[in-house]
Formats: sequence, structure tokens, C-alpha cells
Amino acid sequence: MTASTPPLRHPDVLHVEADIPADQRAEFELAIAEILAGQRSRLETLEYDLERIKTRALKGLEFIERSIAANPTAGQSRYLVRFLAGLYNGEDYPFDLTVLRGLDDALCNACLDYLNYDRLGRLEVHRHLRGGEAQLHRWLADAGIKPATPST
Repeated sequence: MTASTPPLRHPDVLHVEADIPADQRAEFELAIAEILAGQRSRLETLEYDLERIKTRALKGLEFIERSIAANPTAGQSRYLVRFLAGLYNGEDYPFDLTVLRGLDDALCNACLDYLNYDRLGRLEVHRHLRGGEAQLHRWLADAGIKPATPST
């Protein structure tokens, strides 16, 4: 029995193997393309960054939706509904961002990822929800959250 020898490689070439989760494959391929092609233009970099922000945001929002659906009136879910309502209409549903400190890390990060996307003003939050605006209003009703009364 003979030991196999690794193939001969050029000394200036680095061989890399990586196990990449399927949901991160596209990002990994973009990173490899960037390395091989060299630095991207400012416009390409901006577009890549915006797409990355959106991808993270939508994953975060999906996680928030699943968490609310699992227990719509529980403590963390009420905070999540308030967070979404604040994004939807901050005047009617003010949201104190310090509330995020009380969420578990994964939910807090999901909120921050979506907030980072929302600041771009691309599309309103209810347009990304699976059930749209009607779903948000159902969650608000289920949680007993009503619009703030205007101060006179």
C-alpha cells in the first residue's frame, strides 16, 4: 500500500477547500469572484452591499414573522409587533429602541438587520410581510396594540 501524494502545485497558487452553508453559497461565490477579478468599481460595490443588506433584512424579517406566528401574544412577540408597527407608522405606533435590549440575541439582530434595510427607504415593511398590511393589523389587534392618541 502506498501513500498518495498531493498533486504538484505552483508555489504561487493557494489551494483552498471550504464547507459553505447552502444559504451562503451566492455570497461566497461573489467573494471569490471579487478576489479573482480584483477590486470592483464603486457602483458595483454599492450594489453588492445593498443586495447583501436586503438579503440579511429579509432573512431577519422572516425570522421575526416566524417568532410572532409561534406565539403571537407572548412577551417577545408583542415587542416584535411593536417594532414592526413602529417601522410601518412611527407616529401612530412609537417604538422605543431600548426595548430591543430585552430581546434574545437572534431576534435583536434580526430587528437590527431589518432596520438597517428600512433606513434605505426602498420598500415599506408591510410590503415585505407574507400577509401584507392585513397581517400587521391582525398582529396589532391580537396584541391589543392601538395607535397612539394625538396630543392636543
